[in-house]
Amino acid sequence: SFFSPKPPFFPPNLLSPEQRMVLLACGPFTPSDSVAFEPLSDLLDVVARDKPDVCILFGPFLDAKHEQVESCQLLSPFSDVFRLCLRTIIEGTR
Repeated sequence: SFFSPKPPFFPPNLLSPEQRMVLLACGPFTPSDSVAFEPLSDLLDVVARDKPDVCILFGPFLDAKHEQVESCQLLSPFSDVFRLCLRTIIEGTR
């Protein structure tokens, strides 16, 4: 006999007729010539302006192959720079 799978169940409250805005962005969120997070700040301005229902960010947030990372020119440890990135995201989405 042929097996016919049941369609997935979605609770009625998840099926809303309203439109949802989902913003997706991929890193790196630094320019190639510095580790300042200006592109990330610009993106957060868009998030603040457009107020998406969901914002999904994919890395790399700071590329491990970035010239300043590879040549050990960071003024702080990599983990501190990454924490700064996360703090920027948290503060920029309040």
